Amino acid sequence: MLAASLCLGLALPLVFPGKQAARRFQVASEDVCRGAASLPAKIGALPQFFKAIREEGRVRIVAIGSSSTEGIGASSPSANYPSQLRDMLEQALPAESVEVVNLGIGGERAAQTVERIRTEIPRLGADLVLWQVGTNDGIGGVPPAQYAATLRDALRFLKQGEADVLLIGMQWSRKLAANPNYLAIRDVTARVAREEGVTLVSRYEAMRQLGDATGREDFTGPDHLHMNDKGYRCLAEQIAATLSHGVDSKVAGRL
Repeated sequence: MLAASLCLGLALPLVFPGKQAARRFQVASEDVCRGAASLPAKIGALPQFFKAIREEGRVRIVAIGSSSTEGIGASSPSANYPSQLRDMLEQALPAESVEVVNLGIGGERAAQTVERIRTEIPRLGADLVLWQVGTNDGIGGVPPAQYAATLRDALRFLKQGEADVLLIGMQWSRKLAANPNYLAIRDVTARVAREEGVTLVSRYEAMRQLGDATGREDFTGPDHLHMNDKGYRCLAEQIAATLSHGVDSKVAGRL
């Protein structure tokens, strides 16, 4: 979720068969997302994601998780975050095709999603996996140590494959912030991601900043849990900005 004045872009020399062009990976931020520029403190390189764009001119992203990936609370399937992210990347990237496969199933905990990760991700041949995780474990009282083991094992499985990985963290509301187990799962997610060298997109911190800045919680629906169209738009922007900064100087020099 990004301030409207923030320039989301990184100049990348992208080479395709028969042509070479310097294009800027840039996404226009909407005013509705102003007030919370929250990028990860450290963003790992995404070599497979950019290799797919550079060498193949097409990229496949698989978004997996629970209701925030499925899009519960959105006014239509086109307003969920994977759909809005696809639209942004189609406009921003010099690629013939940007495919975002939505494997969200509302209500899933991490252990359930992991079963699908092990079967679906290898089959789909993703260049990038976006795993939204933690919310239902926090709400459902899953012990943090159990959750940590599940998350760590799944991340190690994903890192053995060819796809790059981003974790999408848990949402914020004042109601959720009052739940001790929810906060413990949030902290475990950040710790395991850091220890495993996987970039975490902190949805919690971005939404908290917006809530503090406006005094409102107008990025979720009446249940103060599921995001609305505005919330999904800002999450998509936050992910797009993370991707645009996800190339270190060494990798960028090779592109």
